[in-house]
Amino acid sequence: MRVRRATALGLMTATMACDVGHIPRADGPDEVGVRELEINGFRLNGLRLNGFRLNGFRLNGFRLNGDAGTGDYIDLEMFQLHQGWTVTHAWLEGSELRVQTSTGTTLVGTQLVDSILHFGLVDGAPKKRKLKIAGAALQSSGLWLYDLQIKDDVGVWEPLCVDALGNATQAVMVGAVWDPSTGDRLPAVSGLVTLACRDAAIGKCAEWGYHPWEFADHHQACTRMVRADYCGDGASHTIDGMVIHVLDEIGVEEAEANLDYVVEAEWGPDGATCLNLESTRLVGSTAGCERTACGEAFASGGLIQTGIPVP
Repeated sequence: MRVRRATALGLMTATMACDVGHIPRADGPDEVGVRELEINGFRLNGLRLNGFRLNGFRLNGFRLNGDAGTGDYIDLEMFQLHQGWTVTHAWLEGSELRVQTSTGTTLVGTQLVDSILHFGLVDGAPKKRKLKIAGAALQSSGLWLYDLQIKDDVGVWEPLCVDALGNATQAVMVGAVWDPSTGDRLPAVSGLVTLACRDAAIGKCAEWGYHPWEFADHHQACTRMVRADYCGDGASHTIDGMVIHVLDEIGVEEAEANLDYVVEAEWGPDGATCLNLESTRLVGSTAGCERTACGEAFASGGLIQTGIPVP
């Protein structure tokens, strides 16, 4: 089936990262081509590439309020402001980190640059780490991107997030956490935050406009979509660098004129809501679960539609 649609659509890319069992270092390849295009001012109206990872490293979250943690999270022990004030409370408003001091002053955004967060791992033997906010930038979409650096108690500061070339990249702070095995968004727990690298799918889906604090189900559907996680079980059916077409009904992406594509699937928070096996990203893919073929656009109840561009 050849389709041309003029509603909100775009050619998107994504990378979701797989969490690993140690403190943050991105591992494995990740795409950087889109960022290079955007830096050069050449964005091709939403041309992006897909990928297969969930998030770059195992840093599922940290407790901004310092409550005792359970599971493999990060417990914040001290929030050290460069101004020298004492932090009494910290929270997220969307993707913006905010803190209140003992003087009653609220600091936000770039006022927190050079602050240092001292935290400990709660899984296994105790470990101490420091996380520095080296930069903060507000995007036109309202999304905050943070330059984060990490170190042991001794050692040198290193970027928390790096791209495929080893260059530092930014992170999005998201007030939710995900199961690294299944890709499921876990039930909300107050104070838990994911530091989502910009080149991994949780961060990318937020950057593309599916803000999880506004469009939680669309964001979760996006994290399934970019990894071709058809069954919603965490299994990816794609490789980095494949161009896909993406369409939604809420106007997040701009329309791409004169584009032909065949529909691959429609997506909800639990994976594909319909799937055309003859049009998957990888030739001969098998989903491993039963999914009906896609018919009229969004008739399956999906929130996002993907397609394979026709040459």
